Amino acid sequence: MILRDRELLVRMSKVNRCLGIVVAEAMARQHDGGLPPQPLREIGQALRSLADDLITRAEEIESRLAIEVAPQC
Repeated sequence: MILRDRELLVRMSKVNRCLGIVVAEAMARQHDGGLPPQPLREIGQALRSLADDLITRAEEIESRLAIEVAPQC
């Protein structure tokens, strides 16, 4: 496994481990039933960043595989 892929998987694991904690904290900080915007924003940004990086890596792998299986002229 290349270092970049390993780092991406480690990052995904960290986000997964922390997500429940952050969600529980956001629930505890509710005011009159409403969620505070900052924890929601932070969760959303972390998930968006991770999702973007996962999709980018998948596209890189797909393009490499397409080149590897393309017929040679």
